[in-house]
Amino acid sequence: MKPKTIRDGVTLSSGSRVLENGYAAALKRSAFALRLIVKAFYEGVVRNKSVLLIGVSLFYLLGACTAPVFDPKNFVFIRGGEFTMGSPENEVGREDHIIVNSNSNDEFSFSPRLWDREILHQSSETQHQVKLSDFYMGKYAVTVGEFRKFVEATGYQTEAEKRVLSDIVVNNETWKAVAINWRHGVSDSMRPQNEENHPVLHVSWNDAVAYCKWLSKETGKKFRLPTEAEREYACRAGTTTPFNTGNNLTTDQANYDGNYPYNDNPKGVYRENTVAVNSFVPNAWGLYNMHGNVFEWCSDWYGGTYYDECKANGTVTNPAGPSKGSDRVLRGGGWGNPAGSCRSADRGDFTSRNPNGDVGFRVVFVP
Repeated sequence: MKPKTIRDGVTLSSGSRVLENGYAAALKRSAFALRLIVKAFYEGVVRNKSVLLIGVSLFYLLGACTAPVFDPKNFVFIRGGEFTMGSPENEVGREDHIIVNSNSNDEFSFSPRLWDREILHQSSETQHQVKLSDFYMGKYAVTVGEFRKFVEATGYQTEAEKRVLSDIVVNNETWKAVAINWRHGVSDSMRPQNEENHPVLHVSWNDAVAYCKWLSKETGKKFRLPTEAEREYACRAGTTTPFNTGNNLTTDQANYDGNYPYNDNPKGVYRENTVAVNSFVPNAWGLYNMHGNVFEWCSDWYGGTYYDECKANGTVTNPAGPSKGSDRVLRGGGWGNPAGSCRSADRGDFTSRNPNGDVGFRVVFVP
């Protein structure tokens, strides 16, 4: 079933935004720093003629006047190692995974719900050995508030704002709509202020890469999207079961469509929306929502036979995916998908320029 399309003239709700609390905190730090400078001037110049105190205070002020775009506390160090990537042939849900038809004549014949997608072929999850180097990964998916800083700092226009259609859900039906962008939620409504800490939606792979480049420039660190291997390794956090929670995933542990539980387990709730990025208990390595809430972009091109090629080569080190392709890899499962789509080994794919109402991203950096 192809999603319906809303063309020009759609009526959308609107609302103003309040800047993230990080800016208010920065202003407080600036005021405090100013008080330090006055005190340092009096203590250093009037009493002791010390330049050092003034220098320290000026240094603090320079760091305080700018709201931070990168907080190290929001990243987890992932120690590299070797693991088995993919899933065993008898893993429940593996045989049900389907791929969108990226060769369709209709460029916008995609939907955030797996059961609306056109079946093309089954995704290969052939098990193979992978060795990874150390890296840091964001505890959370990038939020609306974080993406807002990027847009306001650069004037960047997302693919959706360049009139590429994006998926929304209205009255439990999937639509393709223009005039929907990162400021919107899962429907045609603007995000309310209390969803600034939800994952940003309606961003393409290209948009996510642009964000990483900006963050790298602002901080002097190398930020990028995770590779598919890094994403699965971090999601598993040392586990070998379908989920990092074990052999099942409940809606008390992740945000997905609870009407479609895993392996005939009891149904759960269907929230019909994203949740805050710090919701639920993190995995053993301190990463939040590695299952559900939003699919997350990976840096790799998608390759249906790539795992088989890796297996034939023995243990592969820091694999980065095929050298070319038509779609990019998605991992993690989303708020409107079945539990099986949230498995640690589950592979999705989507074209680089297309946004979607259940797709976001998180970033990694290598020191």
